[in-house]
Amino acid sequence: MKVLLLAMLLGGCTTPYGDGMGDILRGQGIAASEPEYDVPYVPTPEPVVDAMLAMAQVGPNDIVIDLGSGDGRIPLAAARLGARASGIEIDAALVERARRNAALYTLTDRARFIRANLFDVPLRDANVVTMYLLPKINLALRPRLLTELRPGTRIVTHAFDMGEWRADEERLVADRRVFLWIVPAVAGGDWLTTLPDGREVPLHLDQRFQDVTGTLGNAEITGTLRGTAIRFAAAGRSYTGTIGEATINGDGWRAVRLP
Repeated sequence: MKVLLLAMLLGGCTTPYGDGMGDILRGQGIAASEPEYDVPYVPTPEPVVDAMLAMAQVGPNDIVIDLGSGDGRIPLAAARLGARASGIEIDAALVERARRNAALYTLTDRARFIRANLFDVPLRDANVVTMYLLPKINLALRPRLLTELRPGTRIVTHAFDMGEWRADEERLVADRRVFLWIVPAVAGGDWLTTLPDGREVPLHLDQRFQDVTGTLGNAEITGTLRGTAIRFAAAGRSYTGTIGEATINGDGWRAVRLP
């Protein structure tokens, strides 16, 4: 099923460089002397950190991975909220600084920091992923985010988007842009639907990220996904349901995925 979703990953990122990162991309500013790293070290302001975690609704039941964690401020803030957090950073000096900060604030039991290439780290255990990376890195990570993470996982980025994958929410925080995505379930394909009146009709869904189109019987549909929740309209009627591995369970209706 992951192949179905991966096939939808087309297009590029056209987001303007805001948030002061434009100077970095032109080789100016704080990161100009750090050419050896793919992503320059630019700290995220604390109000933006707070907004990112609030948008992702981070709490004690969450496992947070911060990709490109710098001095560790995002994992440490998540740990203060009760989450278990990991920071992934390639710069050894920053990893050591983050570990010292965790010890200083007695958060070493909930926040750990790993020196690694962010492309080599497994993501599947996280239900929240945070990032402040460059546009090309976001796009390179996008297929993994969609296929490795479970439906419903929250992804929050500072400053840069995911190209054609439209954000589920966007905020402006002190002139900084923050984006939230909810990883969608795999809905694309053919289903056999049992309607509330007992009739069985075919359901065909075409999926592009969280947007779905297709047909229910002879009626055209348009709809959206938010994690495992699906909502669409057909022939003047609204349908809502929850997508599982091979079923959609709705209010008075049900669909089974066809081979």
